[in-house]
Amino acid sequence: MFKILYAVMTEQMPEGFEDNLVFAEGEYEIILFETAAMIEVEGELRAYPPHTGIIYKPGQRVHYKAESGALIYTWIRFDCDEPLFVEGYVPFGVPIYCENYDYFLKYWQMVACENFWHRQSEEHIITELMHIIFHWFHDYAFPTESSRYQNVLESLRGDIYAHPEYDWTLERMAEQVNMSTRSLQKLYKDFAHISCIAEVIESRMTRAKMLLVQTRYDIGEISERCGYNNVEHFCRQFKRHEGVSPSVYRKEHKIGAVRQ
Repeated sequence: MFKILYAVMTEQMPEGFEDNLVFAEGEYEIILFETAAMIEVEGELRAYPPHTGIIYKPGQRVHYKAESGALIYTWIRFDCDEPLFVEGYVPFGVPIYCENYDYFLKYWQMVACENFWHRQSEEHIITELMHIIFHWFHDYAFPTESSRYQNVLESLRGDIYAHPEYDWTLERMAEQVNMSTRSLQKLYKDFAHISCIAEVIESRMTRAKMLLVQTRYDIGEISERCGYNNVEHFCRQFKRHEGVSPSVYRKEHKIGAVRQ
């Protein structure tokens, strides 16, 4: 469990402020810097960009200051007996750049709120929130290979959903992102938790359901607009995916007059 000692959000310290201390036994601290900071690593103060985070353990030296001007940061000091969060799962005393800063910060804010309100389920909620924060720190510290290709894979995914009518073969997708088919299959599965081909089917089913409900196109035309050359194959795949045929789906989800 986690026992929160302090949870301070977006604290602003004046220019010239410098923290330099060693934590007592049983005191951990996580810090998320909104502004650029100088942080001591291996006995030397080094510059790190805004949105850098760090985890300190008991007995570890904590030394940081603003790179220039005021220092703005969020910090949580706590005691913890969790065996999961040992060195190796998360690195202690190592600055970590945290992407999606605003989203990540929301979990810290929720910890601070729960610690302030002291509600009946406080201990359970805070433990779950701290688990999330530590898992995010782990992912930031040890990025998967797919995260390095995130922009490329997101672009491919967007194209798949924008154009389900395209002939999305594995070879075509691999050529678009300049990868081998084998690499694409592995990286895409890591990125989206679904295979490339399954994603294509999802995009086609999404388009098909929209056309069935919102237009008067016949099943054959909808099949073509969703990338199928064979209407029977489309109907089989749709029923496997939705549990009913396209015609039945249309009847069950009709919403008044449909557009031409």
